[in-house]
Parts: sequence; structure tokens; C-alpha cells
Amino acid sequence: MKEKSLLYIIIMGSIYQLNPCFLYSQITNPEHTVYNESGKFTIYIYATYVSSAELQNDISSPIAFLRDASVELSGGYGAGGEISFNPGFTNLGLSFYLSSEYLKVNDDELVMRLDQDSSYINYRVGEEYTLIPLEAGLKWRLPVSTERFKIYIGGGGGVYFGDRTRTIAGLQSYTVSKKAGYSMNILAGLEYFVARNLSVDFEFKFREASFDNESRFNSDFVTVNGNNYPIENPINSRFIVDGTRISAGLKYHF
Repeated sequence: MKEKSLLYIIIMGSIYQLNPCFLYSQITNPEHTVYNESGKFTIYIYATYVSSAELQNDISSPIAFLRDASVELSGGYGAGGEISFNPGFTNLGLSFYLSSEYLKVNDDELVMRLDQDSSYINYRVGEEYTLIPLEAGLKWRLPVSTERFKIYIGGGGGVYFGDRTRTIAGLQSYTVSKKAGYSMNILAGLEYFVARNLSVDFEFKFREASFDNESRFNSDFVTVNGNNYPIENPINSRFIVDGTRISAGLKYHF
């Protein structure tokens, strides 16, 4: 009787171990499948915030002080996308990325001095600028990462395209020419997997994105309170969007 009882326990234990439902539950255990290691591509859609920018208002001046002088501009919000590729030939967690985004900021807090003979006024000026970077580089998942939670660092370079419009006393500038700038960048990010192929991402990027712009007005003066004030025309400027870029969004791995 004891032998039959022991045999029954062994048989039932074997059936339990071979039970498909049991095997399925082992395969789909979140601790083992939450991260899709076989995926080579990642698509990242994100929102961005840039903390600040600078405007060099007269980069063609022969006077070094005027050429290098800058005023601070506000940052703003944008959106972007990125695709990355993990070649899989190493176990180092390396991937290559290509990204772009769109940032448009309207800063109406600038004040310009307008002179007329011996009198002058301080007048508020609006600056609207856009930035479209095209960046590529490398990211590395640090060994301290877990199955769900990933930490990575990286860096690369980019080409930065942009445009600007200045508005003063109802007079708006238009672009004559523009020139893209180049810069290196470094980054760090946090990634948390909410599903096997889906993760939430939060990233910091540090760069000195810039572009040059030549613009002009249709008039050489503006009228304020019945008085005509001469204005700079044309304007040769450099925008340096060097504030920290913070992004947050979703990544799909496949």
C-alpha cells in the first residue's frame, strides 16, 4: 500500500511538471519575458523640453565684443522621433541611433533700444525661432540594468537646421539665407519595460546646437508713437540652443 501511495505521488508529480498550463506559466513569467532581447530595432516617439538658448545678434561685426555678445532666450517644447539598431554582434548592449525633432519657440520678452538723434526708447521685440536637428550616435546599456529597468549612456553628433523671425512694432523680418551648425552631444537615460516590446523612456541630452541666419525687414525704420526709429537691417545672427534637452516618451522594440 505504501509502495502504491509513493508511486501515485511520483506519477502525479510528473504529470504536474509536464502539464502544459504549468509550462506556459513558466514561459510567460514576467521576470523572464518582460524584455525582448531578440529585437534588433527600436522606435522611440517622445516629447521634448529645452531649457534655454542664446542669440548672438551681430556675428558679422568686425568688433569682437559686439560679435561675441549674446542675449539669453527662453527654451520651449517640441516633439521628435528616433530609430535605433542593435547589431547583436556583441553582448555589450550597444545600439546605434538616428533621431530628429522639431522645436519652435516664441520669445517676446526681449527689449531693444531704438535711437533717434538724441532721444531713444526701449521697445519690446519678439523673436520666434525653430530648430530641427538630425543626430546620430551610439548608446550603451550599463551592466547595472535589471530585466525591467535599464540605464544607458551615449553620445554622437548632429547637424542643426533652423530659422528665425523678428517682429518689432508690427514689422516682421524674412529670411535671406541660413546656414546649419554642427555639434557633438552626450546623453544619459532611464528605461522601464511595461510590456515585452514596450518601454517608457526618460532621457537627458547635452549639446550646443546652433545655426546662422541672415534676415532683413522691408523697411529701414519703424514708427513708434509717431516717430521714426532706424533699425538694424539686415540682421546677421547666430542662435545657440545650448540648454539641456529633456525627453520623455515610449519605445517599441521589435
